[in-house]
Amino acid sequence: MNDVLDTILEKAWQGERLTKEEGLLLWENVDFYSLAALANNCRVRLHPKPVVTYVSDRNINYTNICLSGCRFCAFYRPPEAEGGYVLSHEELAAKIEETLALGGTQILLQGGLHPGLRLSYYEEMLQFIKDSFPIHIQGLSPPEIIHLARAERLGLEAVLKRLQQSGLDSIPGGGAEILADEIRSKISPNKCSSSEWLEVMECAHSLGMKTTATMMFGHIETIDHRLE
Repeated sequence: MNDVLDTILEKAWQGERLTKEEGLLLWENVDFYSLAALANNCRVRLHPKPVVTYVSDRNINYTNICLSGCRFCAFYRPPEAEGGYVLSHEELAAKIEETLALGGTQILLQGGLHPGLRLSYYEEMLQFIKDSFPIHIQGLSPPEIIHLARAERLGLEAVLKRLQQSGLDSIPGGGAEILADEIRSKISPNKCSSSEWLEVMECAHSLGMKTTATMMFGHIETIDHRLE
């Protein structure tokens, strides 16, 4: 076993991609601090300068009305339910003005899978923000974009191009949860699949947009699902 682990450790140290099985072996047999050292080595190889960067931004939820019904979400409201909202341009402006006053340079613009908001709504919202404020817009997670594409009966590239032309600068990694459909079908059954999530990001990259990725863990998933 030691020879196998040494081979995998060397592979990771050199920056080679590990298989899921190799990752699982490391998780089960190598201590946390050694794994952290491997991760730090990868970071230094990609970003050798001793510089840590951050962004000062604000999360703005333009609506809490959503059809997804994720089991872990206490934020959303079903359509017509009490407490549902859609922010007006005036409300958006107030939040962005507060952000800029505090030195913020970016907003994270996300909401729910709203059944009544069409692509034109998002185009108008993005254009309003860009015309009014010098701020980077990271917004609309892959599930929201998939929802829009289905509602408009358009391809992903067409939807993303229109959003980009209206002012969308980059896309957040929300909605990834765990990219294992076995788990997604239980915790967020009405969201896009893992492959659809990845397809949105690949399409965004092809258009020159930057994206992020997130992982929500510590619920019903296993280590195997995290590695998947």
